[in-house]
Amino acid sequence: MSDLGEHCLECRVVTIFQKNLSLPNQKMLIWPTPFKAIFFSLLAGPILAQSDSPTVVVDANSLPIWEAKGELGASAFFGNTSQFAVTTALSGEADTGLLDLTGRAAFAYGESANKQGETVMSKRAWEITSDVDFEVGSAFKGFLLGKIESAYEKKIDLRYNMGAGGKYEREFQGMETEFSFALLAEKTIPLEEELFLIERKMVGKWSAGFAFAKELRDGRLTIESDISMEPELKRFSSLTLSSRQSVSLQLSQSIAIQFSFVDSYDSGAQARGARSNNDGQIFFSLVSTFQ
Repeated sequence: MSDLGEHCLECRVVTIFQKNLSLPNQKMLIWPTPFKAIFFSLLAGPILAQSDSPTVVVDANSLPIWEAKGELGASAFFGNTSQFAVTTALSGEADTGLLDLTGRAAFAYGESANKQGETVMSKRAWEITSDVDFEVGSAFKGFLLGKIESAYEKKIDLRYNMGAGGKYEREFQGMETEFSFALLAEKTIPLEEELFLIERKMVGKWSAGFAFAKELRDGRLTIESDISMEPELKRFSSLTLSSRQSVSLQLSQSIAIQFSFVDSYDSGAQARGARSNNDGQIFFSLVSTFQ
């Protein structure tokens, strides 16, 4: 340390020492050099540490970005179900920078009149899905996924699957597109298995999907499509196919109305006692977004 630095440090220490000991009317103490060196060494460390302490700055960009959506709609069905039904769903997404977490929980209930004019339950379905995405490159992502569901109209008491795969995302002519591919392990428990001789076992499946989203009129109108197919590894004819097409009109920053067409095909539904392998619905929903 230079002589000038030592002199400045000495002045700071003496000033603080005299202030704390209430010595404003006394002259500055003149101490022998060895004692002065020891005294300044003991006090210089804390003072320098206090003056040189780094300032902790929180980067707003490092904080997780999250979004949640709530949906409530009324539907008309064809295929296995008909008449009136209501649907509700809650979904969310959080981007932590390294991982992108998404989840969705949905429930649907419907009633219809039978031949005797009695109102009976025609639809009762719920599902919970979750995905964990992690970036591999600028356009490629790896992901883990899991799903559990139940569907009265498809005679499914419980179905669950889990797997891993990859997806490729790209913007094409103003559209956000996504291609995905995964391997799944799935098990289905029939609703009335004592009436139908169906073997309960875990099966392996392929999963391939395509999705796109297009915004029009400065973001007020959004067109979305999501199609996925999941055939078994050993029997390609045993598969499930789902399709969702929707058009959303943004009424405000957080409120939108949505018109959707959802269709699902399950090649084993009739074998479990359902009236049809295909089940579709058209519904109008009110969507609220929170951020």
